[in-house]
Amino acid sequence: MKFTDKISTFLANLGATAKSLIKVALQSRRNTVSKAQAAIDGKPIIIMGNGPSLSPMIESYAEQLALSSTMAVNFAANADEFTIIRPDFYLLADPHFFENRETDPNVARLFQRFNEVVTWPMTLYVPCGHKADNMAITNLNIKVENFNFVGIEGFHWIEHALFNAGFGMPRPRNVLIPAIMTAVRAGFKEIYIIGADHGWLSTLSVTNDNELISIQPHFYKDNTSEQQRVASVYKNVRLHEILLSMHLAFKSYHVVENYAKTCHIEIFNSTPNSFIDAFRRSPLPWEK
Repeated sequence: MKFTDKISTFLANLGATAKSLIKVALQSRRNTVSKAQAAIDGKPIIIMGNGPSLSPMIESYAEQLALSSTMAVNFAANADEFTIIRPDFYLLADPHFFENRETDPNVARLFQRFNEVVTWPMTLYVPCGHKADNMAITNLNIKVENFNFVGIEGFHWIEHALFNAGFGMPRPRNVLIPAIMTAVRAGFKEIYIIGADHGWLSTLSVTNDNELISIQPHFYKDNTSEQQRVASVYKNVRLHEILLSMHLAFKSYHVVENYAKTCHIEIFNSTPNSFIDAFRRSPLPWEK
């Protein structure tokens, strides 16, 4: 690397580090994610993304998943399969879930399902500032714990120190990033990921009116209300903006993998044909 390139890289890291430290000072709060008993017992965790490949996984391995330590995300609780798998952990990160609990019928149904159908112990991870009472969660089977939804970049040693303290994570452009980082904080040494297709590029198109269309299929079928909401979100988004968002997400996975290695944690991608290239491919534990 040329000397000028080294200087440019140093200055870029210096600026990113300064920005991250300011964000931590202003936004980070006490992280309450505790060590999970399953992690203490040395069990792996399976994080379930909501990509279309999760459906055949559940069809083939519903019994094994129900007996494993699993984490679900986003709208998974609105699917019928939720009460079959009975995940031990659940994570919400997108502000939409907390800002539109009463105005979005799908979000309202999600919290209703938390209260009505969770008959097993489940830990719900949400960003700092959200508690059971202000989310109207009354189900005593659900324990709420908080993580810092703060993106951190800069010099690696400072990044890792802030990750270790629970003050933030690699830029969380996708829910799987806080899900993995929270599983790390909960003490899991083996993390498997399924339902993380991430084949977003093949779903993009641009209309003759220069409107971006992004169809992101899930293992469940989105209803009309959710399809309209997603369409409205992308209505004023430009192609270069969505491609940058994808770039940041895939880049963050590599930051997660680098950090996991320093913690002697193994992350395995068990999603068939996944676009994520940061984690080692591996079959699920019972397939080995």
